[in-house]
Amino acid sequence: MIEGPFEVLRAREFIEGAIAEQAARVATPADIERIDASLAAMAAVQHPGEPSMVHDRAFHVAVTRCLDNAVLVRVVGELFDQRLNPYFAKLAQYFENPESWRAALAEHHAIRDAIAAHDPEAAGIAMRTHLASSPGTLCPEFRGRACLSIARLNQERLRNFPGTRPR
Repeated sequence: MIEGPFEVLRAREFIEGAIAEQAARVATPADIERIDASLAAMAAVQHPGEPSMVHDRAFHVAVTRCLDNAVLVRVVGELFDQRLNPYFAKLAQYFENPESWRAALAEHHAIRDAIAAHDPEAAGIAMRTHLASSPGTLCPEFRGRACLSIARLNQERLRNFPGTRPR
């Protein structure tokens, strides 16, 4: 059975939010270098396209690798790979563009910065905000008020954390 894209994104928001929090607690300089490499690769490709998806996945996996847990790396990779299902593909075809890619890249930088600052709360908020905003990026007409409210609340909380910088 293929899960719907919004269901997958909610699962990712929950799981990857917790992973980002823990990554901020345990990340080493080598982990930050791996995250930075994925961000540099993301910045160098055009979106939409397969290379952008590969580098987007690499970012989420790099964050998860901070925890040194192969099961979580596999789970996050498999959840990300759900973006390749027909439902996601159809939404992405209509609603993803270079502007949404730049926004995602800025959100990824906020996640990275919170992890590098060893700020678990900011890292979790940044990741959840990023994934909560994805449904709206994919399909603005389907954005629910609850998703928007959560994303806005998380963005406001993130602005109040020292060590995070606006993009």
